[in-house]
Amino acid sequence: MLLALLCIGIFLVQLDVTVVNVALPTIRTGLDTGAAGQQWVVSGYMIALAGLLLVCGALGDRIGHRRTVLAGLTVFGCASLVCGIAPNIELVVAARALQGVGAALLLPSTLAVITDQYVDSAARARAVGIWAGAGALALVAGPVLGGVLVNAFGWRAVFLINLPIIALVLPMAWRMVPRRRIAHRQTHVRLHIGAAFVGANVVSGLMNLVGLGTLLALTLYLQEHLDQSALRAGLELLPVLLPLAVLGPVSGRITARYGSRLPMSFGLALGAIGSFCLLAVRSDSRYGAVIPVEIGLGIGMGLLTAAVVHAAIAALPPDRAGLASGVNNTARQAVGAAGVAGYSAVLSHSASFTAGLHTLAWVGGVLWVVALGITWLTVD
Repeated sequence: MLLALLCIGIFLVQLDVTVVNVALPTIRTGLDTGAAGQQWVVSGYMIALAGLLLVCGALGDRIGHRRTVLAGLTVFGCASLVCGIAPNIELVVAARALQGVGAALLLPSTLAVITDQYVDSAARARAVGIWAGAGALALVAGPVLGGVLVNAFGWRAVFLINLPIIALVLPMAWRMVPRRRIAHRQTHVRLHIGAAFVGANVVSGLMNLVGLGTLLALTLYLQEHLDQSALRAGLELLPVLLPLAVLGPVSGRITARYGSRLPMSFGLALGAIGSFCLLAVRSDSRYGAVIPVEIGLGIGMGLLTAAVVHAAIAALPPDRAGLASGVNNTARQAVGAAGVAGYSAVLSHSASFTAGLHTLAWVGGVLWVVALGITWLTVD
């Protein structure tokens, strides 16, 4: 039950990454904003999240992760309410940033509590796989749920849907998340940062840069280039999102048995193939042209996520779980935010949408290969 509760925390954080994507066109028209305002609805959340993850992870190590889990749920819920009732784009962006604060409190703390509760490395790897799968399930649910909510109730519903979930989870977290005795570290126990920790976090960042950037590009391709509805676009993203949810626990079991390098290597190779498949998209292509991209990206990230998170957590002592989680999630979210902004800029400034996709195919494919080399040099 505790693991399930912690998985709901990561689910909420990840849900608000993708559930908003399919609502962007209606937010743009509903609040009479432009492309910049549309982009800041996504980036405001991710930048705040990325900028505070490290601080919040270390804060949890110091004051206890139970407190940061509860605070994160409370802040996230309040910010979701403001997003849902905001009368203009400026307040939506500000509330999205506040959502990012709540998510930054919540995300590293849920992973740190798992690290506290699962002291055996293999059991921890399996638990991290389930946790990562829950986050990936949110990525699956986001576009579909967002499409249903936007079509039925309008864009405000994608934020207000968080409120009943938090109303249910918050009292459960108060009762179930254990109080952890905070260890007093000796001033002469110096933290050693090795190549494995650095390598795992660099790969985490590159994974989100290409993964989230490509996901945004695919969403815009389906909705704005092919003129699909929000619901249809959400359903057509399932080939990339379903493997993310299904393969997280599988990757955790593989990592528990063989270590992180094997699933990371296969995941990065498949991600590179998926990115290079964007080169096959032409100006007159339809949805079928991006299915190989979606499958390569989905299976690749599904194998990669749990393995790379476990590699980063295992590289530091257990009493630094909040710090390790904060650094890893900072790497993923900060570089992921850069990926969203960078991919959006490339598409906006290219001669055509398909020309932009071809540029991103080379960028993404090369970065996956670079990450594969880093993996073999640093991760066991």
